[in-house]
Amino acid sequence: ADRKQHIETFLKWASTKTGIGPYGLALNLASSVQLCTYLFGGCVNQKTKEKTEDVRVFRVAREEMSEEAYKAIREWEEEEKKRNEESGGGEGGVLGDENDAEKQQKDEFDFMNASQLKRICKERNLKVSGKKEELQERLRGHFLAAATTSATSLHPETMTSTSPKTTTEHDFKKMLKKDLTDLCKEHQLKVSGNKADLIGRLEEYFDSIEPPQQLEVQEEKESIMNKLSPTNLSPPPLSSFEDYDSMSDDDIRDACTARGVPDTGSRKTLINRLREDSAFVLEILSASSPKDYDGYQNLAAQLEKESRKDEVLADILREVKAKTEEESKWVDVVVRSIGMEPIKFTAGGAPSVTADVLKKLAGDPYENPPKYGTAYEFFGGGDAGHEACEAFYSLTMVGSIDTMIANFLTSLQSLADEQSRVHCSLNLNTDTGRLSSRMPNLQNQPALEKDKYKIRKSFEASPGNNLIVADYGQLELRLLASMTKCTSMIEAFEMGGDFHSRTALGMFDYIQKAVKDGECLLEWDYSKGEPPKPMLKDLYASERRKAKTLNFSIAYGKTAHGLSQDWGVSQQEAQDMLQKWYDSRPEVLDWQDQTKANARRFGITRTLMGRYRQLPDAMDKKNWRNVGRAERASINTPIQGGAADVAMMAMIKINDSPILKKLGWILLLQIHDEVILEGPEETAEEAFEEVIKCMENPWVYGLDKTAVPLLVDGSYIHKNWYDAK
Repeated sequence: ADRKQHIETFLKWASTKTGIGPYGLALNLASSVQLCTYLFGGCVNQKTKEKTEDVRVFRVAREEMSEEAYKAIREWEEEEKKRNEESGGGEGGVLGDENDAEKQQKDEFDFMNASQLKRICKERNLKVSGKKEELQERLRGHFLAAATTSATSLHPETMTSTSPKTTTEHDFKKMLKKDLTDLCKEHQLKVSGNKADLIGRLEEYFDSIEPPQQLEVQEEKESIMNKLSPTNLSPPPLSSFEDYDSMSDDDIRDACTARGVPDTGSRKTLINRLREDSAFVLEILSASSPKDYDGYQNLAAQLEKESRKDEVLADILREVKAKTEEESKWVDVVVRSIGMEPIKFTAGGAPSVTADVLKKLAGDPYENPPKYGTAYEFFGGGDAGHEACEAFYSLTMVGSIDTMIANFLTSLQSLADEQSRVHCSLNLNTDTGRLSSRMPNLQNQPALEKDKYKIRKSFEASPGNNLIVADYGQLELRLLASMTKCTSMIEAFEMGGDFHSRTALGMFDYIQKAVKDGECLLEWDYSKGEPPKPMLKDLYASERRKAKTLNFSIAYGKTAHGLSQDWGVSQQEAQDMLQKWYDSRPEVLDWQDQTKANARRFGITRTLMGRYRQLPDAMDKKNWRNVGRAERASINTPIQGGAADVAMMAMIKINDSPILKKLGWILLLQIHDEVILEGPEETAEEAFEEVIKCMENPWVYGLDKTAVPLLVDGSYIHKNWYDAK
């Protein structure tokens, strides 16, 4: 339901944008190509330096399109068609004049392949040579002529005024032997013998056709019907019939070619042919009113009539009908760009439409106050900008939900064994030494606050068992305090309470004033009931989030530039906050500087237990970007790697614990600083106490005790992972 709602939000917004109209309702949000065209089409590819397409047509299966979108597109196209007819052509719809030809009505011949067209031509004694388009026009002329003749009571004998040709006018004697051979093959005649044999064979063949003039009359009909096409029904001006004497020889031949009559012979012969052709056209036009003439309807009716007595034609028309029905299953969706500036590019130079890019466009318009993305200014701010950010936010949510379904729900169901249990593989090959999980990755399940669909609830204990879920509180920050011997951090952890709230207190003067004046409380003992005043973490939730981000960013070596991107503030503001944090914790800055210097000198860094990570890029004096990455890794690895050391030693103690073995508890999984165990419900409390002891005192195999006590929290009364957290 949420996914459907988010899709509708974005598509309805898109359909209101100029240029795309109701096609916006049919956008495929899972197609990066469609999104790229819609958002960034028309920009320059950074690799090829060519301009990307700003208008594209995508063929969409009818069954994949909502009824609302299909109906809106059809209604809109009908309205466009009417407007264009009223305006004498108009702009040709969304794509303009260049696609007018594609918008024209199609007849049965458009859906036939060359083989089918040739079969009909052969059946009708028509020429079978030429391109597909030529075959189509030949057949259209044939059947339209038959339809027109029937409608106007014209018969072949009325066409005698055009002087049917004799076989001698085929000019066989002027043809090359190769052409004569090809013509014999075309009419399934023998190709052996000399040139005279071939000519005799061909003359005999054409003389045997009943009536003798059939092919020539048919050619004349084709020429006439080309002039009687639905788009060209007006007769030539009479003056053109009278000006042949003043035309040059070349112009006369060109006129013959244009009208489809033979262009060989004397000047007088050619002029007579042109006049006879023009007279015949006028005769046909006077017998059939252009106003009542509908080429496509006449053609369809004539084909249906002829198919009743022509089995070949009937078979082909059945094939065509099946093909046209298949064509109707598809809808052409026209996507026109709204012309936004790309934020990021792919390796191939095209605009990127990853989740990160879409999040930057959207921001978080539902925050209080709203945090707008770049789409806000692009659409002019105000209500329009707010609506755009909401639409892009919905687009990001669609991607998030799809990812959740693909990564967590579908994959887990397919990997469950006969007992409905999922077994992953744990690996030690990470840079920092932390365990990683694969097939499936059970360490990347959505965090509790983001697990909107309660995916963790699907992980249940066996009947009669409970789960113990225990994790370290702020382990990496405690290790940072211990490694750096930072006095203020050590004191804060020893005092207890919310470390991130304490950080926010030191970062913002107005929060210090609020706590001092009693407007909010930094800490509270909930054993005494509800707090009498709002808690700092609730009253200043946004500031606390920034403080939390800053705390972990320090541990990971993030720069002011990275923080400014996370917070949506200027780099100078981020630098000021960063400096304020270091001012109260100078030992951390000193430790980081020393660790970076060691990395530049020796090309390595170490964890708590002495495991080292090679960082050769830190010694690269020519590439400062490589050096920067290596320096950040040099201060991150001791923290993350140290946390991995602690978690590993805790796992070993838990696995080796005779108490847990006796109570029937087994270790199921480790997720970085969290462990999950399963065992009998009746011994859960006692087992939980043992797990806490093992985790708070993992000092074995060379792991020295830290200057800050480790804090472990968890639960033991629940049956599934979601409730246990």
